[in-house]
Amino acid sequence: MSNLEIVYRLLLNIDFWSGLSGFIGALLTFFFGLPPKIDPTGHINLILEQEDAKEKKKGREYKKINYVGILLIAFSFLLQIVKLLI
Repeated sequence: MSNLEIVYRLLLNIDFWSGLSGFIGALLTFFFGLPPKIDPTGHINLILEQEDAKEKKKGREYKKINYVGILLIAFSFLLQIVKLLI
């Protein structure tokens, strides 16, 4: 079995892609699921009624990455359903 054939089989393996997308999605959701240190509204808790533009931007970026992680997890479930139907 050549290396090219192994790579081709791996690309067609639904279980591999399902596991990989689920794992990456779980990691993204774990690390970017808006930890309590980041306020998505940009408010600074120590100084009242001020907003930090950098914190707001960081909160939006974390939220987008979190959504990508959730989509990857959903994609992994979809692949498993496709495998059951095939």
